[in-house]
Amino acid sequence: MKQIVLASYAKGNPRPSDFRVEEVPIPTAGEREILLRTLWLAVDPLFRFAIDEVRLSGALHLQLGDVMVGATVSEVIASNHPDYKPGDVVEGRTGWREYAVVAPDQADYRGPPRKLDPSLAPVSTALGVLGMPGQTAHGGIETLRIKPGETVAISAAAGAVGSIAGQIAKIHGARAVGIAGGAGKVQALLDLGFDGAADYKAPDFAAQLKAAAPNGIDCYFDNTGGDVTLEVFKQLNRGSRMAMCGYIAYYGMGYEGPGPDHMPALYRTIMGTGLEIRGFAGFMAGQKALDDIAGWISDGKLTYPEAVVEGIEAAPQAFASVFSGHDFVGKLLVKVAEPA
Repeated sequence: MKQIVLASYAKGNPRPSDFRVEEVPIPTAGEREILLRTLWLAVDPLFRFAIDEVRLSGALHLQLGDVMVGATVSEVIASNHPDYKPGDVVEGRTGWREYAVVAPDQADYRGPPRKLDPSLAPVSTALGVLGMPGQTAHGGIETLRIKPGETVAISAAAGAVGSIAGQIAKIHGARAVGIAGGAGKVQALLDLGFDGAADYKAPDFAAQLKAAAPNGIDCYFDNTGGDVTLEVFKQLNRGSRMAMCGYIAYYGMGYEGPGPDHMPALYRTIMGTGLEIRGFAGFMAGQKALDDIAGWISDGKLTYPEAVVEGIEAAPQAFASVFSGHDFVGKLLVKVAEPA
């Protein structure tokens, strides 16, 4: 079988060359273990934290030669555990490999592999809208305590989390303004039902954002940090709230970045607008988030774009493109295999 391991620690944005494909024997399930065959693999930016040479944040830290961590949807091939049988489809965090052995009784705080019902939704959604990204979008919108009629800006709005968060904001009665890179992504957000969108790569980004949010921004769902967030700060209203979901502009940095120092802008914004900033973790949204989202999908209130690349060998390039930029909209997935 093939697996992808960490070949070198990332310096700045990850590169495909930071990973290596290996051929190893298919493992065998032991007592109370299950053998899984990977069907789908997610390339979540969250796992950038695991591949710094010195751990700066996050719960995971890989050593060179370790299998790259990642969320997967898999099929149970063999089972020595009473709760699972061959043919079951499950979601878990088994990494970038074609097969994996899991001991459900030794699960961490996320719990044992989650069984999926393929009759309810495509199983790939367990890595996107009906998985961690969906929970994160739901949790961030709840954190913002949106009031009907308010304007919510979302950075990285064409991504897995942002594209869902904007739609949930609208369900709550807000105006959703998406920020994304490129005219194609801006149009995709408008097609998803966003009330406005701005291209941060355009020279007139500030003017586009002002036009999309003519009455200012009340709530900010931030996935990026960096120059995008600095521009949003200039357009915040008094009493604004910010949910800090991610800061992908800084994932490749330590505790200090290059100049100039923008901390004065942050402090002035907080004092001048009463800005409230809160960090949160998507898993805290729990099952209620998934139930809510499933209901909105069923009611036709929420859609979930997916982009797919094929073959486990495509995972390093797909992961790197999350940081360097790509034209995909929605959840980026690697299709590894078809069900047996």
